[in-house]
Amino acid sequence: MPEPVVVEKSHPIERELRGDEREPMERRPARDRVRRVRRSEPGNEFSFVMPLIILAALATLVVSILFTRLGSINYGNLGFFLVVFSVAAFFRLRLKGGGDISLGYAPLLAALIALPVGVHAIHYDKITAAGSVQVVWMFLIGSLIVFVSTNMAGFSKEDVLSMLLDYAGVGLMALVFFGLIKILPKKPELHGGYTPAVLGAAVVCAGLLFLVYLAKESFVLSSEGHFPTGVYFQSILRKSWLPFSIIAFTGGLMGMIFVGIGMWSLIIVLPALLILMYAYNRVAATDQYLLETIRVLSAIPEETGMLAVGHADRVAELSFGVARELGLSPEDAQQVQFAAYLHDIGAVTKHGVAAEQRQLSEVEGVISGGVDIVGKVDYLDVAAEILGGREGLRDRVSDVDKRRAVSLGSGILRAVDDFEGLVSGSESREPLSEGDALTEMNLERGVKYDSKVLRAISRVLPRLPRELTASAEGSIESSPFWGDQEG
Repeated sequence: MPEPVVVEKSHPIERELRGDEREPMERRPARDRVRRVRRSEPGNEFSFVMPLIILAALATLVVSILFTRLGSINYGNLGFFLVVFSVAAFFRLRLKGGGDISLGYAPLLAALIALPVGVHAIHYDKITAAGSVQVVWMFLIGSLIVFVSTNMAGFSKEDVLSMLLDYAGVGLMALVFFGLIKILPKKPELHGGYTPAVLGAAVVCAGLLFLVYLAKESFVLSSEGHFPTGVYFQSILRKSWLPFSIIAFTGGLMGMIFVGIGMWSLIIVLPALLILMYAYNRVAATDQYLLETIRVLSAIPEETGMLAVGHADRVAELSFGVARELGLSPEDAQQVQFAAYLHDIGAVTKHGVAAEQRQLSEVEGVISGGVDIVGKVDYLDVAAEILGGREGLRDRVSDVDKRRAVSLGSGILRAVDDFEGLVSGSESREPLSEGDALTEMNLERGVKYDSKVLRAISRVLPRLPRELTASAEGSIESSPFWGDQEG
């Protein structure tokens, strides 16, 4: 991509948006300034972690080779778990709000409990490091099978690194399991030879495997998205801890049953895994259904001729992009998107009312009828508060994090809606270009509009599809903010 044109002196409006009234001595390249404004650069954030992941994976491979004892391996059990793991890893449990979890984690934990003991041959207090290493080889071979099969068309650097991170995590998990078995109490002994060491080690290793999963997902999303790693980590943690716990419990149960009855354990555990996957995939689909329903509702004022066609789509896309740019969590950014789609739905309830009366019913630029409609849906509670505006927010919302999301989301929606109105024009005024619209809005910076929201709008506009940003008097390239964009 070509580098942006470097201008010798910054535009006056750019200096106002930055709060700087003085002419700078030298204009920095656009790419450098964007890094200074944004909270993080995902690509640079993990540049020092990548070598560590590779080294950890290599160390795991070397240790596995050193401790492998081919003569002590029960190849029947190893082959069984390899097949079950490879098949299960092809299936994904989709999470509500995006993301998924591999069902392969269940047989992986089962193998960790069952493989090292060599069923009916080795007691838990007699297991060796060579027994635990079998789990690492099973994971490596099975993961390579799945990885090659699902990436026939090509794979990215992030795909390879995430697999290596998983591999190193499984190696660490096997080492921790072996260490805990040796140091934790061996009594009392439960039916089947289980001891507190077995149960405690299995729980600790499941938690460790979950941390590896969180780190891997945060790594992939941060390298592709707009948020700092911590935001992705918290988001994934909130929506994945329960389904992962159920998968881990199912895997632990499978391992314990396998020690008692062998391969028949699959008949007992497999239906539970499939039911869990089906249930969660159905729940995850409701998000897409909800968004499609909201988009249909947002088109009602447009189809009746009260608003320009496409207005809700343009406001929603730009609001969502600005929310992401300003670092709102994925869930809160989605609530901003919902609010943007529905911000004019209240116009239907005011149809036929005199213009003067309708103007009096507006709250923070949003027709109040929309707040009443959206507020009836529990899942849209944040979106309803965003539509309600900032006034009285402290009394309405007690949660600090939610209050911050509502306050920022309300400012985003108000600014984007007004920007869209200026760019699209109306019966009483001609449409403006993006640059002129931002210039006019900047006159009320700090009074009606947040300056960081205006800066975010100028940065997000070039990344939107062209059909969403075309104005009557010029494209975004003609805006004085164009020189402040990424290349």
